[in-house]
Amino acid sequence: MAWLKTLADTYDVYADLAGVVRDDQPVLLPISHSTFNAQIEVTIDGQGNYVDSRKLEKGNDAVTIVPVTEDSAARSSGIAPHPLCDKLCYIAGDYTTYTGDNKERYYETYMEQLRDWADSEHTHLAVQAICRYLEKKSLIQDLVSGEVLVLDDGGRLTDSTKIQNLGQTGAAVRFIVDGIDIPEVWKNQELYDRYGAYYQLNAGDKDLCYASGKMASCTDKHPSKIRNSGDKAKLISGNDESGFTYRGRFTTKGQAVSVGYDVSQRAHNALRWLIQKQGYTRDDCAIVSWIVNRDMPVPDIMQDSLNSCHDMDDFDDWDILDTSSIDPRETEKHFAEQFNNAMNGYAGRLKADDRAAVIALEAATTGRLSVAYYDEMGARQYIDAILNWQQHCKWRRTVNVGKTGEDKKKITCECTPSPRDMALAAFGTQRSEWLEADGKLIKSTVKRLLPCITKTGVKIPKDIIKAAVQRASMPQTMSEFVWYNDVLCVACAMIRYNYEMRGNTMDDFLTNNISDRSVLFGRLLAVYDYMEQLAMFERDENGKVLERRTTNAKRYWNAYSRRPARTLDTIKQNLLPYERKLSDYKVMKFEEWSQEIMVHLDTDTFVNTALSEMYLLGYYHQMDYMRQAFQKKEQ
Repeated sequence: MAWLKTLADTYDVYADLAGVVRDDQPVLLPISHSTFNAQIEVTIDGQGNYVDSRKLEKGNDAVTIVPVTEDSAARSSGIAPHPLCDKLCYIAGDYTTYTGDNKERYYETYMEQLRDWADSEHTHLAVQAICRYLEKKSLIQDLVSGEVLVLDDGGRLTDSTKIQNLGQTGAAVRFIVDGIDIPEVWKNQELYDRYGAYYQLNAGDKDLCYASGKMASCTDKHPSKIRNSGDKAKLISGNDESGFTYRGRFTTKGQAVSVGYDVSQRAHNALRWLIQKQGYTRDDCAIVSWIVNRDMPVPDIMQDSLNSCHDMDDFDDWDILDTSSIDPRETEKHFAEQFNNAMNGYAGRLKADDRAAVIALEAATTGRLSVAYYDEMGARQYIDAILNWQQHCKWRRTVNVGKTGEDKKKITCECTPSPRDMALAAFGTQRSEWLEADGKLIKSTVKRLLPCITKTGVKIPKDIIKAAVQRASMPQTMSEFVWYNDVLCVACAMIRYNYEMRGNTMDDFLTNNISDRSVLFGRLLAVYDYMEQLAMFERDENGKVLERRTTNAKRYWNAYSRRPARTLDTIKQNLLPYERKLSDYKVMKFEEWSQEIMVHLDTDTFVNTALSEMYLLGYYHQMDYMRQAFQKKEQ
């Protein structure tokens, strides 16, 4: 129950934003409120007289904040009206007349509830006006005359005509009341407060709240719509009284869990808002991190390091896209300094008592959500863990930086891949231009990577790295760019992280691993791969490859990783025709590099035992070293 208490505390920090509607910003719902998509908007005056009506287009403008009860917020069947705005079957007194479907009991229950609020000490002019208007039982008649609803030849309201792809009879209605300060009832802050105070009058008996540890009015009906407005899955539910949800251990659901209504509302509303505002939602999974005790943005751990702080207002001075004044050879240093300065400046604004939390939700069943991961720690500890992750799990690759449109750029530099990039590198298959994989597999992999990011020193699981290495060992199954950028470089980043968590560094990697058999075989593979590339690929005057074909090294790559000694001879034999196309200098250099490596492979190591993941680092570093050597020669 720690996550419930933490989320309720978070709601209190942002309580002044509850119900505040801003352009393109998610709304933190007030307590005892929810949302639905309205299809019809009706305008009345302060005396309850019809003025106008219109259809609403599908989109953000249709999302409407409405007061709810415990029953109406959780309704799936039965009669449970919302207190103010609702569907036609509840609020239209002439619904039965125009449809032939007897819903009189729905209307009567709704009006009984609305009159009770209108007559209470917490009433509002808008509530009284809506009550007077709906008592006339003329809503559908007015909507037909306003050409919002359409009747068939028999004068009946049918579902053959659609509004937002929904049949007319199921349309939801919201109200505008002219003559009050904020006529849109779904935006009226005073109305939110009045209903919250009114609903507290009907609070039930008190019980022990497991989340707060206090005596409070508890509920067993908790909100849904957590990941999005159409999400029906719940985090807390115990309505399966005929199965084995709690039988055998408890006699009632209240013995299994008891949560105060107020705590439940605050916690669920805060979680919904955080996910919409700054969460990662993909593959039926929702992950969000936040500062618990004050309004402060946090780096997005689900993005690569270049995009992790892109939407944070505090990082406006971190203009990572502006490289016009930077020497191209200094871009790596520029990016590293920009990132470290920004993160250290951010960490300097943290206080000693600041707390950070991370929660991951996944769909357990169609109607159930589970907390797949939750962690809470000091904010400085959290930022230190992120810094540790981003400093040690990075590799040079090309990523998209910036928002869509003109601001979006491709940047090539050292950066940390996102957890999803890592999952795709391990289990993805290229079906179009990008890697794709089963959503459940991606979701479970991302979840397993979270502790590596939020806890310093937790290594990446070996099976994930092994899967990524296997994918990188099959370059012929992908395009060159996807294999190199999205698989090889990402696999190298993961290998680097575990390598450096053992106390090593990437400085002088080839020298420090001069006796590592896998690294040596990886370096040899790079020598023969690059030799064939230079001999086989024709280039234009700018050095761009005109036609790219698969080299022998890449065709035999998978076999080489499993039986290196035997496969090396095959690759060397196939390269003999290509050597004649190279200049004497290049042939001499490749021969020199191969001899430098071979001298460290003796009879005990030059065998067909499968290579470890370290051979990929050997391949990459040797390839990078050779390219730089030839570039210096040309310069």
